[in-house]
Amino acid sequence: MDLHQILPILLEALKGAVVITVLVIIMMTLIEYLNIENRGRWFSSIKNSPIRQVIAGTLLGAVPGCVGGFASVSLYTHSIIGTGALISTMIAATGDEAFVLLATSPTLFFKLLAILCAIALCAGLAISIFNKNRQKSLCPESFQIHEEDKAHKKERNFRHFMKEHVWEHIVKKHLLSVFLWSFGALILCGFLTEYINVEDWISAHEGYMPLIILAAAAIGLIPQSGPHMVFILLVAQGTLPFYVLLTSAISQQGHVSLPLLAESKKRWALSKAFCALLGIAAGMLGFLFT
Repeated sequence: MDLHQILPILLEALKGAVVITVLVIIMMTLIEYLNIENRGRWFSSIKNSPIRQVIAGTLLGAVPGCVGGFASVSLYTHSIIGTGALISTMIAATGDEAFVLLATSPTLFFKLLAILCAIALCAGLAISIFNKNRQKSLCPESFQIHEEDKAHKKERNFRHFMKEHVWEHIVKKHLLSVFLWSFGALILCGFLTEYINVEDWISAHEGYMPLIILAAAAIGLIPQSGPHMVFILLVAQGTLPFYVLLTSAISQQGHVSLPLLAESKKRWALSKAFCALLGIAAGMLGFLFT
């Protein structure tokens, strides 16, 4: 591979990493602001209720694109929501593929979304019941309310907010790690997709549906929007059955999980593995009973 082939991959990865980092920083800033404005009451009501956490995680994941998922990951890394809610988000999220599916086949999109949300709620609640130990916050500072935030002088409050909350907490603690890990992961994904033609492989193995289900789950491990698009197109065309798309959708989340990768490689790997296994189980059940 020469420089002319490598450069577009690096530029695309750089562009994606910048967009992801900016969106994550914006979402974290918004969450900081909301927490201060309502004096932490809203977060406390969620933090103390696993059911509300799972519902909130599912709804955030169901938002097309990655913004809702980024918000959920941010809440998780600061220990506002637990593992069950995070998994609910990852199951319900379909990344940027949601826009393509919504544009090409709205009926298929809403069918998929309804099933994903139902699975997300059930899985999230089950995890919350069996895993009652609160995860330690991945960020030692978490979302805090300072005495200066309670003052009435808006100008001073704004300066304090930008310096202590945005710069000291969000930018200095999170920006670089989110950017570097996103950039590195996207470079790897770019090279993988350059050499692997998923559509040709599926066409060659169309008669081996369990193998395609496993492939859909495995490709879902790629933390990027794009490689999974082939399953949307082939299912929409009627070439592949719906349960293959369901497997892919449960296993993949687009870019949603990348901020988690930046904060904890172990939790990222465990959450991705769980979603992939759940996706395989859903696909195999569809294969056996349809």
